[in-house]
Amino acid sequence: MAETTTAELTVAEAEAAALAAEQEAAGLRTAVENGDPDVTPAQLAEAEQKSLFARLRIKAAHKREAAQAEADRHARAEAVASEARTLAEQDDPDDLAVKMRAAVDALTAVHTAAAARHDRIRDMANRVDVIRDEALRAGIADPRRHYGVGRGVMAGEVSVMVGKTDPIAVRSVSPEDAIAAVVGLAVTGDAVALKAATEACQHAAHQADKVRRDVPALHDAFAAK
Repeated sequence: MAETTTAELTVAEAEAAALAAEQEAAGLRTAVENGDPDVTPAQLAEAEQKSLFARLRIKAAHKREAAQAEADRHARAEAVASEARTLAEQDDPDDLAVKMRAAVDALTAVHTAAAARHDRIRDMANRVDVIRDEALRAGIADPRRHYGVGRGVMAGEVSVMVGKTDPIAVRSVSPEDAIAAVVGLAVTGDAVALKAATEACQHAAHQADKVRRDVPALHDAFAAK
């Protein structure tokens, strides 16, 4: 009786079935060639048909697996597209844009606070200069030890020294250094990230334009400010 099953097989299963069918047909042909009287034409024909059918099922299995693979790729592509749309339309505005807006506001506050602190220390240093000049004219050789306050000794530094015997330095930090310090502290411990952040900060204005262009949610968030 001819094989009539149409169950879907994998390529490996179809190849195994085809090999078995071909071996069966080959065995019958050999038997006929050797004069076996028990092999009938119908048996040989059925075996040959089974072999042909099995080879066709290999092709069917290949086509089915190719179709399944294509369907899988299509589904994965749709999943990536959906995820990307969600990122651009929802996640960026709700997460990255919000955090960067908060960070920009915080850095602006840091810059303002550092600038105010710098101005205060510079004003104190200028007042100390006046006291020192007056003291020197009055014959006081070491105004800092005499009054407990003096200028810092580092060249180019805006600072005030406080204390007669064991002075401490109250140094100014420029607004720019304060901003750079925040960036450095944010990625400290990760040498690669620190190096990349340092290089990016060298072109901060360009990077701001680029990021706003690359992330529409950021462009919208900062344009609305």
